[in-house]
Formats: sequence, C-alpha cells, structure tokens
Amino acid sequence: MRIRLLSTSLLGLSLALSAQAQESDARMLLDAFAADLDSLTAEFTQITVDGRDEVVEQSSGRMAFEAPDRIRWDYLEPFPQALVADGEQLWHYDEALEQVTVRPQPAPEDSPMLVLTRPDLLETFYRVLPSSEPNVLRFEPLADDAGIEMARLTFMNDLPYALDLFDPFGQSTRLTLENIERNPAIEPGTFEFQVPEGADVLEGL
Repeated sequence: MRIRLLSTSLLGLSLALSAQAQESDARMLLDAFAADLDSLTAEFTQITVDGRDEVVEQSSGRMAFEAPDRIRWDYLEPFPQALVADGEQLWHYDEALEQVTVRPQPAPEDSPMLVLTRPDLLETFYRVLPSSEPNVLRFEPLADDAGIEMARLTFMNDLPYALDLFDPFGQSTRLTLENIERNPAIEPGTFEFQVPEGADVLEGL
C-alpha cells in the first residue's frame, strides 16, 4: 500500500512539474513575441458559441495595434463596424445604424487582448493556470467581477493563433489571428477616429 501511495504521489508530482514546464514554454513564446513589439497588424475571425456549441455570432475583419495601448478593430463582415481605442477614449461606429458611441477607454485588466501585446499585465491582473499543452497559455482574472471566467491563448509556429474567452454564462468566443505582421509601419491617423458626417454620437455608454 505504501508503495502504491508513493507511486501515486510521484505520478502527481511528475504531472505537476510537466504542466509547469509547458506553461513556461507558452509564457516564453508570449514573451518572445511581445519583445520589442511597437506595432502589429493582422486579419481576424471572431466566433461566439453558446453552451450547446451553437454559433450565435460570427464576424471577420482586420486589426491594428500601436504601443502602448492604441488598438483598432475594423469588422468587415457581416456588418461593417469600427472600434478605435486611441489611448484615452474608445470609439464604436456602427455603419448600418449610422451611430457612434464614445466612452473612456477600458482599463487594461478589462481587455485580455492586451496580454498579447503587454505580457507584463499577465501576473498583475490574471492567474496563470496549468496547461497540458506546451503551446497553450491558460489564465483567469484575479477580480471576482471580471466579465470572463477563463482565457486561453494558443500559439502556432511561435505566433499567437487563437485567443479563447469563456464567460460565466457558458458562452465562449474565439478570436483567430492570421497574416500577422510585427512592427509594420502604421498609417498616420489610424487611431484618430473621425465621426462620419450625419452619424449620431452617444457618450458615456
């Protein structure tokens, strides 16, 4: 019996050390990707599924990032929209509604995507979880009132490939990145939102 208990304990220790090593591998990939990252562009696909694995929303477009915290998301399909975080405010333009909403840019802890570009935020706002895959980094928010329960960042060919977000209601959203470019030249004005003529502007929502 003592031999069996010892074997079980050693197996558990081995699995724990293996998970830590794989977590370290994924973290090393994240640190290597974010090192000296001043700008980033990519094409994206975003899919949200409910608790029954049924797709409830799907969209695609392109994104751009400029250090330290300016991000632009242009949703092209199925409904054109733009989200522009200029470092101070977050602008959301819905082309079909001809409506712009503007509010203060959310804090870094409210944007798991920033972990991809600023890994220093990881231990500040999230708890890293064990992972059975060396290319997957799993983490959960430290705050009890966060909008997500857990996130999973997957790397492919040493580049971030997918960010999965799981909310408390059984829904999950997968953001897939393709055609990633590190440190490209960003066109001037990319993160300066101009309200389209005739659009209604709503503040503080």
